[in-house]
Amino acid sequence: MRRAVSSLLAAMLSLLCAATDTAAVSAQAIVVRSTKVPRFDGPVQKAFDWLEKSVAARNPGGGNQILAAYAMFKCGAPVSHPFISGAIQAVVQRSSGTEYRPVGAYDHIYGAGVDAMFLADVDSEAYQPNLQRILDYIVSVQREDGSWSDGPTQPGDVSMSQYGVLGLWAAQRAGCRVPPQAFDRAADFHLKRGNPDGGWGYRPGVKTGPGGGDSTHNMTMAASGSLSIARMVLHGQRLRARRATPPPEKKFGVLEKIDPLADVGAAPAGLVASAYPDYRAGATASALDERLQRGLAWNETRFDPVSRAEHNIYFYYCVERAASINDLDEMAGRDWFTTYGDGLLSLQAADGSFNTHTGPVVGTSFALLYFMRSTRQIIDKQYGLGLQKANKGNPFGDKKSEPEPTALDQLLASIEKIDFSDPKLDAEISMASELVRSVRAIDNPEELIGQTERLKGLLEHPAAEVRRPVYWALGRTGDFKLVPLMLKGLRDPNVDVNVEAEMALRYIARKPNGLGLSTNPFAELAVDATEADRLTAATQWRNKAIRAWSGWYFERCAFDERGGLQELESLVPDNSRHP
Repeated sequence: MRRAVSSLLAAMLSLLCAATDTAAVSAQAIVVRSTKVPRFDGPVQKAFDWLEKSVAARNPGGGNQILAAYAMFKCGAPVSHPFISGAIQAVVQRSSGTEYRPVGAYDHIYGAGVDAMFLADVDSEAYQPNLQRILDYIVSVQREDGSWSDGPTQPGDVSMSQYGVLGLWAAQRAGCRVPPQAFDRAADFHLKRGNPDGGWGYRPGVKTGPGGGDSTHNMTMAASGSLSIARMVLHGQRLRARRATPPPEKKFGVLEKIDPLADVGAAPAGLVASAYPDYRAGATASALDERLQRGLAWNETRFDPVSRAEHNIYFYYCVERAASINDLDEMAGRDWFTTYGDGLLSLQAADGSFNTHTGPVVGTSFALLYFMRSTRQIIDKQYGLGLQKANKGNPFGDKKSEPEPTALDQLLASIEKIDFSDPKLDAEISMASELVRSVRAIDNPEELIGQTERLKGLLEHPAAEVRRPVYWALGRTGDFKLVPLMLKGLRDPNVDVNVEAEMALRYIARKPNGLGLSTNPFAELAVDATEADRLTAATQWRNKAIRAWSGWYFERCAFDERGGLQELESLVPDNSRHP
């Protein structure tokens, strides 16, 4: 009898492993993260779909392509996405060896800054050696006055200097050896080279380039962002508490979409400490604050939601950065995110793209980075200051009162009403999208406590796009008892779900680096790898993950709590030794 059971288990496991077909390991239909403003989500999804299709046939090695991959990643596309994994490989290749090799001469700092941001956000720890090489290059070409430019004979320009500072910041967040003097010199350049009206021109001190030396919206917001980064890194910064506002409209009866300025309660203020507490910067905090206020005021007095600049979409990404780092709710008395967002949407083409001076790939990437609040994502991840839902009852904790349903309560109540066996379910695209976005919009992991049983039911959902964020949510409970469930997630026929389950195990185990596995099963594949190659790589990665994490679990778990998993694991075919 035992032999029959073992044979049956082996057969079942073999079928599970073989079930991963070409469609499972190729790029899935991506549902982008919610902007938390309902009217933006549809156009943003359309922009993402356009960008994904546009870059599909391109070699992801150039600077514009890395920017596109970065925007796609910020939208929620996994690192296993073919274009993103190819972009990672390209950046790693040019930052391996003894020195970083930038793409192009003129765009060298633009490219270096984007490469650094991309690797830092994808996996700063895994790619720290590469980031250090990129950083060393950026520091080596910083001019004596603190700026960056396209060549030794050209004056420093504010736009390229912005990407020099962004590269420094990315490396600093990743724990690289960033000299504080590099930030200090950059701050000094911006403090000394602005215009008397409070703004900045393209190449300070000369009449060449856009604007002919006059202050422009693009350069003023770019410089404001650079000074904001320098201020935060050199002196620290206090981020204000969020304000509570009325809840937004409800959809599907109980499911809510969350506006960034609505239904968030009051989040606590937080202090971001200086990254260099023992360094005495020449650019003082008061000088930086005063100059920043003048720059922001220049933009407010010329407030226009629809960019008129030559490189029009570039402006919005600069605005998002300056507003997010300075923790602004409003500009010129208006909610900057929704007001500028409406202006940006007026520039969207019918096919979903956003064209700009250097083309629609760059323009659409900048637009997506704006709508994803890319800088806000960095700050929330780095400093843990994301929007939190507050207790709307007695602030002193009246135990007699029943707490109001959380966003997760409402989400699960809505999901539980769906009949997954309904043959029309696949047609409910908008409904599925709303569910996935709402799972990803959960800000407070504490809301997950006590909800695991309800969440487990979603792991049977036929759509991988739903199973994947549910593994993310369950992992954030930190509950060791859920490890067997995460191990089953490693056997899911979809590789993106496998990666999410492995990341959840890292969270539960308190092992950010995992057990030696890459978070990208296709990291070692060539850009032009066949689907058969991708299938083989996914299967090998999956089997390695199952064996590594099963071993870790069984060393820490009593035998009678293993639920028969050990026998099942012993039947996993070891394909990891085969090419």
